[in-house]
Amino acid sequence: MREEPVIYINGKPFVLREVERPYKNMLEYTGIDRERVERMEARLKEDILREAKRYEGAIMVIHETDDGQIFDAWEHVNSDSVRTPLEVFKCLEDDGFPIKYARVPITDGKAPKSSDFDTVAKNIASASEHTAFVFNCQMGRGRTTTGTVIACLVKLRIDNGRPIKVLLDEMNHEHPDGSSSSGEEIRSDATRLTSSTVKVRTKNEHGRAFGIDDILLLWKITRLFDNGVECREALDAIIDRCSALQNIRQAVLQYRKVFNQQHVEPRVRRVALNRGAEYLERYFCLIAFAAYLGSEAFDGFCGQGECLMTFEDWLHQRPEILAMKSSIRLRPGRFFTVPEELRASLESQHGDVVMEAIVKARNGSVLGKGSILKMYFFPGQRTSSHIQIRGAPHVFKVDGYPVYSMATPTIIGAKEMLAYLGAKVNAGFSGQKVVVTDLREEAVVYINGTPFVLRELNKPVETLKHVGITGPVVEHMEARLKEDILSEVRQSGGQMLLHREEYNPSSNQSSVVGYWENIFADDVKTPAEVYATLKDEGYNIVYKRIPLTREREALASDVDEIQSCKDDSSGCYLYVSHTGFGGVAYGMAIICCRLDAEVNYGTSNVTQSLADAHLHSPPEESMSLQTSEEEARRMGDYRDILSLTRVLIHGPKSKADVDIIIER
Repeated sequence: MREEPVIYINGKPFVLREVERPYKNMLEYTGIDRERVERMEARLKEDILREAKRYEGAIMVIHETDDGQIFDAWEHVNSDSVRTPLEVFKCLEDDGFPIKYARVPITDGKAPKSSDFDTVAKNIASASEHTAFVFNCQMGRGRTTTGTVIACLVKLRIDNGRPIKVLLDEMNHEHPDGSSSSGEEIRSDATRLTSSTVKVRTKNEHGRAFGIDDILLLWKITRLFDNGVECREALDAIIDRCSALQNIRQAVLQYRKVFNQQHVEPRVRRVALNRGAEYLERYFCLIAFAAYLGSEAFDGFCGQGECLMTFEDWLHQRPEILAMKSSIRLRPGRFFTVPEELRASLESQHGDVVMEAIVKARNGSVLGKGSILKMYFFPGQRTSSHIQIRGAPHVFKVDGYPVYSMATPTIIGAKEMLAYLGAKVNAGFSGQKVVVTDLREEAVVYINGTPFVLRELNKPVETLKHVGITGPVVEHMEARLKEDILSEVRQSGGQMLLHREEYNPSSNQSSVVGYWENIFADDVKTPAEVYATLKDEGYNIVYKRIPLTREREALASDVDEIQSCKDDSSGCYLYVSHTGFGGVAYGMAIICCRLDAEVNYGTSNVTQSLADAHLHSPPEESMSLQTSEEEARRMGDYRDILSLTRVLIHGPKSKADVDIIIER
């Protein structure tokens, strides 16, 4: 699994290094594939033999003593004593050893690429039943441990089929605690510091140890899959069994511990943060891979079905996973800290021991351990000052367009809003058709007519958005969430523990409190079921789920999906989001642009007069605008935007039209 070029001289392996940095891997090879690294090793062999000719058959090499000192020495070589790794294992195979050599270059300290997972999985799946699998890297710890975990997961899937799970007797072994090795492959101060501080358990202000499940990202990806909980349990058991030199999961917490020690010098903390993020990414990818193995996508590779989909293709069909993975590199620090606003309220949230025990005992595929259902409405929620609809907070209409938005409503609020828009079918009146577009990325469920959202008990005000998730996937999550709720209601005799936000005037703070509610099976509905029921009740609507968020840049596919909602028979368009403002404006602007184009592309009767006023302002006004950099920014005249308008046909006119729609 080594990425760096290696050569064998007189039976001993040597690696290529820079003379100024003899202990460091050469970063120039990051991301190299097998063919390229093996060609480099072949050329390195040629270079060695060529240089040896100039020095009477000898080549200078560098050795390292046990205490880390380096010294040079001459090695006498010939064409038979210099071999690449590929040649070494080819010779062993020719000598009769039943081996198969594979090279899967992986960057030191990084997670394997999805194609690397596929390569390892295919090699294991194609091997005979009693084949032994040997992994090695530079130090035999980091990448090697990752390889053994992947191999064990694949073998578990092949031998036992779906679902992936580890038998109880297989899990009866000692779980490594915080004193396990961090398993570094690169010498660094962070490594030494980790080794010397791992015996100190990480605590928050109230004495509870910070655990791996306190990292919200891992909680989210586990709940994303139908089999997420079971697959992650199997993965954790395998990681613990492969932890003789390194525990991939514990390494995340060990580096977090170093990062949060304020007395440590900034450079060491920065290194710890980066390495912790690398191990978090590695663990994240292994969770996704375990879920892939636990699905039907892998059936064809192990002769258990017809579906034959690679892990790489499986991931590309799930952009929400790729988006979560990218977020690790963008802001790694947020995964290793508890926000200040949450620390103060942790104690009050754990006041009721019985309720806390119930939450921790949850074991649903979505409503799992530590998760709660929090009422969508909260103190201080913004409401509309123009259109007052009972049960539908913050209703807004775009001036001049049949386009509306609202925050998540109750079922009664949704009915009131649709009646306000004229969608109700009455005697002699067919009702105005309304296209309802739900832009929420969070899993939502209605209980007794009120919307509830999935949250984590320890972080009840943090949204559990899955950036990049598709409509069908989030709706499937909601259906599974409903099943979890009904299962819990049956077990508790018709009751359910729910949570809501309450405001305390004396302390001027909000807190999340638990309460019990009697629930019947018919009282639990997903948003899709709610709007399907409304349609059956005579509301002329079309419901679409197009998750959209401000947390990532808009994609062309987002624009296509929203503007394709344009319906010639529709009277108006209604957009639903979490709060009714913010990211919802993007979807509203897209449909307004489409409506303009339908009327008269390029000369909209709605925006034309204002656009002309904008484009044909008096010369002195234009000059004054140009002299004010602040005013230019306010008008959206950023350098990149101006560059875009120059390369587009009718660019300035298009920008003016869009600006007017945004203002409205």
